This record gives sequence, C-alpha cells and structure tokens, in this order.
Amino acid sequence: MGFIHQGVRLETKLMNEAQKLRDLLDGSMDPSELESYKEYYKLAERIYGREALDEIGISSPQDVEESLTPVVNSEFTHDVILPKPKPEIEENENQQNNIKSKRRKFVFLVGMIGLILISTNVAVGIDSIVGLCEDEEPMGDVEFKAQHQVNGNTLTIFWTVTNTTIDYQYSITWDVSQNGSQELVSSGQINWTANGESFSHSNMTTVQIEPYAYSSSLLDQNGTVIATVSGSHTSSDVNAMSTIESSKLCEDNPKLKLGEIMNYKDINSWGPEGEGEIIDGMLLMLFTFVTLFGLTKKKK
Repeated sequence: MGFIHQGVRLETKLMNEAQKLRDLLDGSMDPSELESYKEYYKLAERIYGREALDEIGISSPQDVEESLTPVVNSEFTHDVILPKPKPEIEENENQQNNIKSKRRKFVFLVGMIGLILISTNVAVGIDSIVGLCEDEEPMGDVEFKAQHQVNGNTLTIFWTVTNTTIDYQYSITWDVSQNGSQELVSSGQINWTANGESFSHSNMTTVQIEPYAYSSSLLDQNGTVIATVSGSHTSSDVNAMSTIESSKLCEDNPKLKLGEIMNYKDINSWGPEGEGEIIDGMLLMLFTFVTLFGLTKKKK
C-alpha cells in the first residue's frame, strides 16, 4: 500500500510540474512563482530574456532573497522605513530664524537708544554730555550810550557805541514818541559793519507836545539785543537810562531743540533743560513702540 501511495504522490507532483511548465511557456505563470523558484526563473530568462522580465517587474530569486535579508549590526529590522534627512531644508530654516532674531534685536536696540537720547535731552540736556553747543564769541564790554538835545520842535538823539568787534555787524533801532509816550512820532534803524572799536550816529525828529521820549536798542549780527538805552525830555527835567543785556550761554541752555537740530551750532537752537516740546513727546512714543515691537516674537 505504501508503494501505491508514493506512486500517486509522484504522479501528482509530475502533473503539477507539467502544468507549471505549460503556464511558463504560454506566459500565464504567476510572477511570484518565478521569483520563488530559481529553476523556472532561469528557464524564463533563457526563453524571454532578462530585460523582458525586468520590464514587467519580475525580480530574480536572488534579488528577492537579498531584499529580505536583515542588515547586519543594525538596531532596526528590515521592515522599518526611516525617513531620509533633509539637511538643506533644515539649514535654510535655521538661517531664516537667525536673520529674524537679528532683526528683532536690531529694532529693539534702535528703540532703546532713541528713548535714552530723547529722555536725556529733556531731563538734563544733551549738551551736558556731548558738548555740541557753541557759545558766541564774546564781543567785550560793549557800551551803548545816548544823549539828546531839543532845539525848538526838533529832538536830536546822539548814539555812541564803543568796544565793538571789527567785521561784526550791528544794528541800532529806535522809537520816538511825544505826549508822555502816548503818540509814536517816528521809528528807525541803522545797520553797519564795525571797522573800528567805536561808532556814532544821530537822528533828528520833529516833535510838538511834551514830554518827549525815546527808546533804542543795540543788536548784534544775529538779531540779539545787546543793550538798550532810553530817555525822556521836558522843559524842567531830562532823563536817560541805559541797560546791557546779558548774553545767552550754552551752560544755561543744554537742551537741543529738535525742531532746529540742523542749526545746532546756533545758540538760539538750545534751551533750558526740563522743558519738553511736542516733538519730544512724539519721538518718545515712537521709540517706545519700536522697543516693544523688537521684544515681541512672531507666532508660528
């Protein structure tokens, strides 16, 4: 009986092999069977060619075996798929993040510097720290005097200026009035460039009603009043009084007027500390906003 069973099994196996061979010849064999059996694959390779098998996606049994063999000394099995790193993309992202960080730091720094400068200028004056203001050159003890004479209805005023600075420009302005300074009779002005240390000038005005009065001012080339002199006349009394105006100094005016920053060398572009202007408040608000903007981070 055992011999009979062995014969049946052999006959069945031969029939199966014959069927597979027919499938191979007519092209109906399953590709997985070709990849599993080396003999059939070699036979198909001889019949159809290796290129034809590759084109239809049939791998050799050896290639299939190598793809299933695990990598030696690896912590991962062959069925774990690891994503390939993308170093270029990561590097670009890091560069962009660094650029954004530097921009925020720069904006923050600009805001802080602006706040410090404006606050310091208002509080103590920027000139007390960096010394940008320049005092005008002293013109010496300039003397400004006036005398007057009345001859009938004519009032003559004589002005004398001494200790002037050569090549500097000066001006004298005056107003003449009558009837106790209630009626303005005449006004005038004279300009000159000093070519010596003294200068004299006179003016005659017709007046009618006493008392007569006059006021005059001496100005420098910047239009700043240096000294004033005034006087009055009645038949019984004659008065004259003169005053010397104190010059403006940088030490008393250390705050730079930001509206006149382009003329910072001019003493008139400076003022006393502690006096803020509208432009100071606007700049403080602007630099405060810039500083806060530099501190914020953009949400991803």
